Formats: sequence, structure tokens, C-alpha cells
Amino acid sequence: MDIIKFVIEQYVDEEGGYRFPVINIYINNSNLIDLVTKIEKKDWDGDIKTRSSYIGFEVPRFGQFRNEMLGRKIYARSVLLTCTCTIELCDSITADMIFDEQTVTWSGLNSPWLSGKTYSPFVSEEEALSEGWKPLDYSGLGPFTFDLAQYLSALERVTHEWRSWYS
Repeated sequence: MDIIKFVIEQYVDEEGGYRFPVINIYINNSNLIDLVTKIEKKDWDGDIKTRSSYIGFEVPRFGQFRNEMLGRKIYARSVLLTCTCTIELCDSITADMIFDEQTVTWSGLNSPWLSGKTYSPFVSEEEALSEGWKPLDYSGLGPFTFDLAQYLSALERVTHEWRSWYS
């Protein structure tokens, strides 16, 4: 079984000069952003400054985050990470979530923008492929299966942490 942890941490954009708290996801002690970056940037050296451009949910959007983690999604798939601009429709990492009596499984993790039908919503797939576009292969990212009790406990822990931010 995989182990999940949700952690409130500061997102810092040194270039833009701002910081704000986000909810990051750790799977087997690795930040999900790092796991995604290893897929998207095959030669990534681990430098946090060259990570892929994703962040966890902003803390003020905790309600949406909690719903997404419980499979109560807004879009066709559950959003796990958003673009650094904080808008999941700009770019995101999504997954299919299956809850059963003892486990939660995340599968099909990918970025709809980078591995979807085109590299732009304004270009057909055929045109994109003819121009040399190759969709990214996210098949090495998951699936992840979590013990349901551990998953819900991790979600409850971050819920208590979130409440301490706003109490």
C-alpha cells in the first residue's frame, strides 16, 4: 500500500515576490509535484527552482480541496494539483479516484493540457502531431493505492491543521 500525507506549506515565488500557504500532497514521502516533475522533465536534477509549474490547493480553497480528495469533483476527474497561477483550468494534474470498502486508488494521473488531445485548444490533434507534438507519457505516475483508514486519517489531520490557520 502507498502512504499519503497532506501538508500545509508555504508556496514561495521568489521571482514574483510573493508567498502563500498551499496544501501539498506527499505520496510515500515524496512531494507529488516532484513525482510529476520526474515524468515531465526526464533529466530533472531535483532543483526545486526547476520543478514543473504546479502547486497544491491554496489554503482558502480548502473546501474544494477536501471535496476533490473525497472524490466529489467539479470536473470529469479529481484535481490534485493546480497551475502556479492557482487556476486548475490553466493547467493541473488530475486523477481518477476509486473508493472501495478498504482502499482508495488514484489512477490515470496526468495533465490534461500536456497529454490531452492537443498541445493547444486551438489546434486539432492531427495538426499538432504533424507539427511534431508528442504528448507526454504519464504512465509511470501511479496508480497509487492507499488504505482507506490511513487516507481518511491524513485528510482529517490536515483538516485540523487548516482549522488552526483560521481560528
